Amino acid sequence: MKYKEIALNDIKSRSEQVRHDFSEERIDSLAKSIAEVGQLQPIVVQKKEDHYLLIAGERRLRAVKKDKKDKIAAVIFDENISPEKFRQIQLIENLQRQDLNPLERAISINKFIEDNNLSKKDAAEKLGVARTTLTLWLNILEMKEKYQQEVLKEDSPITLSHLSLAHALSSKTGDHNKANQLLDAVIKYNLSRKESQAVIDLFYKYLHIPMEEAVSAVLLRRERLKMKDYWDDGSKDHNRNPVRKLFRSFSNINDNLEEFMEAEGNIPEEDRGDLLDEFLYLYQIMGILIPDLKDTDLRLLMQD
Repeated sequence: MKYKEIALNDIKSRSEQVRHDFSEERIDSLAKSIAEVGQLQPIVVQKKEDHYLLIAGERRLRAVKKDKKDKIAAVIFDENISPEKFRQIQLIENLQRQDLNPLERAISINKFIEDNNLSKKDAAEKLGVARTTLTLWLNILEMKEKYQQEVLKEDSPITLSHLSLAHALSSKTGDHNKANQLLDAVIKYNLSRKESQAVIDLFYKYLHIPMEEAVSAVLLRRERLKMKDYWDDGSKDHNRNPVRKLFRSFSNINDNLEEFMEAEGNIPEEDRGDLLDEFLYLYQIMGILIPDLKDTDLRLLMQD
């Protein structure tokens, strides 16, 4: 293996490329960068009798051509490389540079595994990545095309982590539709990974309640946290505001109830009567208070 500049006209691209998405905009950007500061990363080629066969660096090659140069820096393999080794080098080079989008990466790794009859553990070792990372990357292949394309969008809420959660849900329930329902909710409500995990936790905790109910509960919690942040101002003046104090009291009740249900799940028989009396009293008070608040902007009551 050696390093030198070689003529662009002597380089041929292999028809079977790991990378398929060649954005002209990104190639133009790379060409401008190379023109300004030079080529910082060489391409990788294999020496043939009368030409060089490109192993990795298609984008860099195209960018240098746009810059109207005659030569390009290259790492050259002189020895004969098997198709399997060729693809391994391509994959490793692209993975290290993060040149592949998530779908291209998964397709290429899966083909590498199938062509070489490898386990995920063996493939991870050959490619120099953790097995858990490789498994995360491959999950996208088991999702519907709709969700695969969502991951590729810059403004989509769906990430590989969401797909991993959906894949685990599908595997545990044996129902792919549950995974689809979860991912649809992620798209519709912009659920974070933490919120998606909360949906799954509720789904399992309450004996596989409908996915819509689990999502609604998480969305309700999201809105309550927003209101809590808005109302729970710790300044001295606001601490004296009776409406803020009342809201904080209700918020503490909600937090304590959620904490209790998370830890215990059921109310002990001997405590149910006393707790029911407290709830009934609170219900009566709220019955008096709510009609007075119905047409009132609560934010005005917060003002000092």
